Amino acid sequence: MEYTNRRLAIRVTLVAEVYPTEDIKRVLQAMNTIIPFSEEVDDVDIEEEGRRKLIKVRKEGHEALIKLRSAFRNNRILDTARSLLMTRRGNLRALKFHKQAAYVGKVRLCDEDEMSPLGVISLIINYEGDAQTLADWLAPKTERGRPIKEATTHELLYGRTTSSEIDG
Repeated sequence: MEYTNRRLAIRVTLVAEVYPTEDIKRVLQAMNTIIPFSEEVDDVDIEEEGRRKLIKVRKEGHEALIKLRSAFRNNRILDTARSLLMTRRGNLRALKFHKQAAYVGKVRLCDEDEMSPLGVISLIINYEGDAQTLADWLAPKTERGRPIKEATTHELLYGRTTSSEIDG
C-alpha cells in the first residue's frame, strides 16, 4: 500500500453552552476531559449573547484526538463511538458528550441532548481525508471486543491508496 505525500488536515471544534447556574471554569475543565487544550495556547472563544454563553475550542492535528481515542478503548465503547460518529452514508457527524460526567473526568457519549441535563459538549471533526479512515483510527470496528481493521496513524495522516489508484 502506498500513501500520498501531503499530510491531511484534521481540525476539531468542541462546543458547550454555559448555563447561568454553571461556572465557566468548570465547563472548561469538563471540555478538557474530552480534548486537552490550554486556554493560553489554543483557540478558545467564549461568546456571550445576553445571559447565554457559548464556549468554542478549536485545535488542529490528530494529537488533539489521542486522549479521546484512548478513552474509547479504555471504556470499551469503540462500537458505540463508531455508530455515533458515522452516518449511514459514511460521513462524519458531531459526537456529543455528557457534560457532568466529563467534569468528573469520565467520557460518556450521548445520542440525544436530553441525556445530559445541563447540556452536552459537542465535538465536530473536520477531516480532509476519507471519513472511513478517520473512523477506523479513532473508533475501529470490533470483534469480541477487539479492534479489527484499525487504521494506522500514518494512514490517518497521509490517506489510504489502493493499487488500482496508483496504476490507474
